[in-house]
Amino acid sequence: MKKLFNIIFTGLLLMAGLASCTDNNKTIVTGDSVDLRYRIENKKDTLAAISPKAFNIVVKSTKPWTITSDHPDWCIIEQEEGEAQPDSLVHYGKGENTTVKVQYYDNPDLDDRTDIITIASDGFVGKKLEVFQLGIAYLNVPEADIKGGLKIEKAGGDLVVNVKTNQKWTAKIIPQGSDKAEWLAISSGASGELDGTVTIAVQENNGEIRYSNVAIYDRYGEERAMIKITQNGVQLDPATFEIHAGYDQLSYTLNVVCNSAWEAEGDSGWFTIENPTGHSGNGTLNITITQNDTPDLRTGTISLKTIAANPGDPVLQKDVVFKQAYKVNPVRINMDNDEIANWKSDKGFDPVYEAGVGTTFATGATGYARLNRSMKAGSYSFHWSTFSADAKVRHWFCYSGGQEIKFNLYGTGSTEISLSASDGEKPSISSSVKDLDMTKDHIVTYNFNQVGSYCQVSMLIDGVEAGSFVSSETVLYNCKWGADINMYIGVEIGSAVLDWYEYTAPFSWDEE
Repeated sequence: MKKLFNIIFTGLLLMAGLASCTDNNKTIVTGDSVDLRYRIENKKDTLAAISPKAFNIVVKSTKPWTITSDHPDWCIIEQEEGEAQPDSLVHYGKGENTTVKVQYYDNPDLDDRTDIITIASDGFVGKKLEVFQLGIAYLNVPEADIKGGLKIEKAGGDLVVNVKTNQKWTAKIIPQGSDKAEWLAISSGASGELDGTVTIAVQENNGEIRYSNVAIYDRYGEERAMIKITQNGVQLDPATFEIHAGYDQLSYTLNVVCNSAWEAEGDSGWFTIENPTGHSGNGTLNITITQNDTPDLRTGTISLKTIAANPGDPVLQKDVVFKQAYKVNPVRINMDNDEIANWKSDKGFDPVYEAGVGTTFATGATGYARLNRSMKAGSYSFHWSTFSADAKVRHWFCYSGGQEIKFNLYGTGSTEISLSASDGEKPSISSSVKDLDMTKDHIVTYNFNQVGSYCQVSMLIDGVEAGSFVSSETVLYNCKWGADINMYIGVEIGSAVLDWYEYTAPFSWDEE
């Protein structure tokens, strides 16, 4: 839509041989002197088509002045000319101001319209004011306000889109993604004038759930509404189509969204699907993995298939590539005073290093011990020991936009995962690890692996997966592959000892 009631300045039209200077409120011309001063009151960004609000122009000049409209047939200027004020008053900001009311008639046309108002004195133009007024055209589509758009069952049928307008319009099917949208068509209402309906004929769906759109355009071919169309069908969507597991990762869980019975099978000898059958609706595959002691990247495939409820029902299959890294020798960093110096203590109570023991993180009167630094993407393993019964060991991995990945290890023998995002939904993830023997040492591992431009984040305790998610799922979009991690480690309650951590640099998952 055009911007309405926009005020622009034009250059002064000066006679040869005359010097001049201007500002927003006045024009002073030396020689045959003119001091023209003006301001616009009650400026608006738009003028309505019906009952537009009036606005004022305040003006005074050392010469007689005029205010004119290019369209006096629909613009009323209350006073189009005025007398001069004495030079001795105007030059010092005195003299009498004249307030001129400008009022526009209603615009009965569909289109917007433009007027130019000129403020001038003694042949010199001080300002040209460009005024836009809306036309009465409107176009509303109630279905565009339906959250999620229009939905139709597998059997197909007709969908109706209502167009409320006072102008000509057209409708068009807009395919989504690679789907050519040959399964639906506009059977009536591809174009019209004034209020009308668009009828969309949708064919029966014997396959996967599918999507398209219908767009409504105004008389100038500008899009005014886009309505999403969803037809029910078979849905089988794994959380990811490429799994990345560390060389020593012993388990993985794959979440699957489905609206029918389904099963899974794998073609590799290095992983086992523990529950390949018996799934109906949304479910989770539990996968055990053997350690990769070879020097090569291991690749396999998990095939997901729906189960036809009746003869002739469609069967949908989707394949998930499963990759397991080979061992990349990690770099071990002892958590001593030299390493602590690379971190920032930021919660008011410093951790304490003791040779032969490690660094004790505890709470105190001034706060609790937490360290912070920026770290590269890859895999991290932290070796914790000597837990107090009430210990709460926490790891934070933070990104911009208030997005955080947090993993807690409790002295009571359980783990907890939480995700924070400041602007909406976040992946649903929980930890099922319980009943750990807290008299023993434990290794907390984070794997940050590449999935396109995002990360697959896996959290493990002693090599057993506690939880996993792909950062592109919802609003954790700032957790991108290659981005530095603002990492925190600490003990919020009680105490525990960290004596070393290991960093394993990432490698290319595209290796053959």
